Amino acid sequence: MIRLCISSQTPPLVPTAHPGRGGTNRSWRLGADYTPNVGGVVPMMRGLIRQAAGRWVAPNPRWVALGATRLPAVVRTDEGYTLETVPFPEAARPAYRRFKDAIWNSFHGPSGLRFPAEDYRAFVSYNYRMADALLRHVGEYDLFYVNDFQQILVGGLVGSAAPALLRWHIPVDFKGYPEPVRRFFLKAMEGFDGIVVSTRSGLEELIRRGFQGRAFQVYPYVDPARLARPTPEQLVAFRARFGLEESAPVLLSVGRMDPVKRQDLLIEAFARVHRRFPRTKLLLAGGGSFSTRELARGSSDPAAHWAQTLARRIAAHRLGRSVILTGNLSDVELQAAYHCATAFVHPAPWEGFGLVVVEAWLHRRPVVVSRGAGVAELVEDSVNGYTYPPGSVDRMARAIERLLQNPRDAETMGTIGELVARRCTVQRAAPRLREIFDRAIRLYEWSGLRSDPGPGGGR
Repeated sequence: MIRLCISSQTPPLVPTAHPGRGGTNRSWRLGADYTPNVGGVVPMMRGLIRQAAGRWVAPNPRWVALGATRLPAVVRTDEGYTLETVPFPEAARPAYRRFKDAIWNSFHGPSGLRFPAEDYRAFVSYNYRMADALLRHVGEYDLFYVNDFQQILVGGLVGSAAPALLRWHIPVDFKGYPEPVRRFFLKAMEGFDGIVVSTRSGLEELIRRGFQGRAFQVYPYVDPARLARPTPEQLVAFRARFGLEESAPVLLSVGRMDPVKRQDLLIEAFARVHRRFPRTKLLLAGGGSFSTRELARGSSDPAAHWAQTLARRIAAHRLGRSVILTGNLSDVELQAAYHCATAFVHPAPWEGFGLVVVEAWLHRRPVVVSRGAGVAELVEDSVNGYTYPPGSVDRMARAIERLLQNPRDAETMGTIGELVARRCTVQRAAPRLREIFDRAIRLYEWSGLRSDPGPGGGR
């Protein structure tokens, strides 16, 4: 079995109001002591642990993440993994956040990237601390599985001490970058023993730009078993909370409150749709993220500021009764939202993938997706949804109208979408990831860098 150590910026859990004591003697209990963090990385890694631990991943993998409020240094969870948190000075967090946000925004533009010295130093310091935490466990684990662009320097810092793979979740697109910046990213990626990207187009972009390392493509994934159908009572409660009529169309979009998600474009498109379909309601589900909670302390809340911007747009179009900002939803409420939706709309012009689209398909809902989202390569127009040019309000609105005009076609698209979504399940991804992990581990064995690979030898 592979002794696996996962690394991510965002910790996988959020303590409850009164969590139990940390440490390895007592496990924290899901639902009682903590709730899962939201976002694409955490659910994917939790899903992988559920699927693989005790089968081909050794029990009790380690998860190393940035320290957060009320999280102790070590937490053992009843989900079967141990969390280790890495401290990072409060004074350095704003500069680190500025630089990592600059990377995020540039890949979601795409546009150029500047390297302010103070911000870059904080970014390097964060990567050093994460790499140092991993290096303390060399010999205990067969593989370091590092997520995501925030830790792009970790591979080079770990060096040949142990196999390290990078899971890249955001778009792979180097257009608009000066050559020195493009080489910075490519060389940093090459510091890992392999990189896993989300889409075929991302893999092609690496090859096109001269990437010299090992690259693999695995679609992001969800665990369908975690998308339980809500009960009739839960549906009634959800509809009552948000004033949804059972016979009226509902459009749903799920994403954190962040300008890069461009919910404002969807509001503009919906204003046009609403004139033709006045009974339709739009649910914008999502709230803040780990970054807005932990890295923006001492400044205005970016998520709240964006929500206020959207509220002003809604008021300007006099859509106050038809557009609902739900904030963060519980798992039960989110599944109810998918169930109540007539169609799902993903307005982000650029996205590494967009797992929320897969979740909508698993609820048999047709989708409207920007062609700049990675998941768009799985959308066949008029078959399982519609795509539109990135940022085009007019084309987005027309696609939504076509779904509302043709409910039978929309229902068929949702059914076909469910079949396509099966390509993005943890059950499908896990065997491929096992092959990739084994390959990285064997490379070190063949090279003589690991004469004693430990129990199981990674096999």
